[in-house]
Amino acid sequence: MGLIRAIVGKTIVWSVALFYAFTVLASLIVRTILRPSRQFWYRKDRPTPPAVLHDPQLGTHKFMQLKNIKLHYVENGDSSKPLMLFVHGFPELWYSWRHQIKEFSSDYWTIALDMRGYGESEKPDGVQNYKMKYLLDDIKELVTALGRDKFTLVAHDWGGVVAWQFVFHFPEMVEKYIIMDAPHPRGFRRQMFSSLTQFLMSWYIFFFQVPYIPEIMMRSYDCHSLKKNFRKYRTETETKVTDEDIEAFKYFFTQPGAFNGPINYYRANFGSLHKLNSNDGVDLPPGMLIAGEKDDFISQEVLGKAKILVPTCKVEIIKGANHFVQQDDPEAVNKVMRDFLKN
Repeated sequence: MGLIRAIVGKTIVWSVALFYAFTVLASLIVRTILRPSRQFWYRKDRPTPPAVLHDPQLGTHKFMQLKNIKLHYVENGDSSKPLMLFVHGFPELWYSWRHQIKEFSSDYWTIALDMRGYGESEKPDGVQNYKMKYLLDDIKELVTALGRDKFTLVAHDWGGVVAWQFVFHFPEMVEKYIIMDAPHPRGFRRQMFSSLTQFLMSWYIFFFQVPYIPEIMMRSYDCHSLKKNFRKYRTETETKVTDEDIEAFKYFFTQPGAFNGPINYYRANFGSLHKLNSNDGVDLPPGMLIAGEKDDFISQEVLGKAKILVPTCKVEIIKGANHFVQQDDPEAVNKVMRDFLKN
């Protein structure tokens, strides 16, 4: 029965993945025909990094050689103060935390990480190098190499997926955790296959299982999807994500192969969703889940499961904010973070 269930499961997953792959391809072809002036393969030449990436107010760029990988990070604040580690999501960089770095570096030693496969961190080839085990090892080894055995963990999206697992595996290392737009793994797993709403919102997870096409889509039109998603539901005058910010992300993501590692996170871990730890029998540190009210990828129902599954986890919904909540409404996010950390 186990073998039959596995075969049926893989058949369903790949059927859905191929459906979305053909849908996306058809959409791209139609867009190219209807708007031929917009070059599908166009990529602006960006020979030097934008100045905002080296803003001295954001800190100092450093590298750490771990056991199997070299990671890039930006540090700010006094290293004698408590450590706050920022872990970004997809498709982001350490720079996603620019507003939080400025807010909290006076009270914490802040470290904003480029996860493996991103930015200036090493980018190992092969799907297997992005399995959860390695993502957890990266955080644990980095914190240890920084000379700390306890820290405050702040994470978003895929960083949040990793953060949940880190809290479950190494609760003794986490002083407090703040996870943004990444639901409790058990709640997400259940709703993804039992709720039509969440199933449809998770379309990209299936699509990313297909080789090559997702990378092509993400790079198309000079990575236009970055601007589209970061500014979702905001007008040009409302958005907190400036043109310079968009250029900072595009500088890295328009480079050859830049999306291979980030999309491999989805490929490496999708088949083991059911094996990811939950918090059964584990005493967890104080935590908070923050999410945008207008998150297009996670339903409010799924977000609410965190409070049920982890009674000690506070849930805050940022009104009007999109999925990239810490960039979309940094003032509101910083306020709820500070209120939580004070208590």
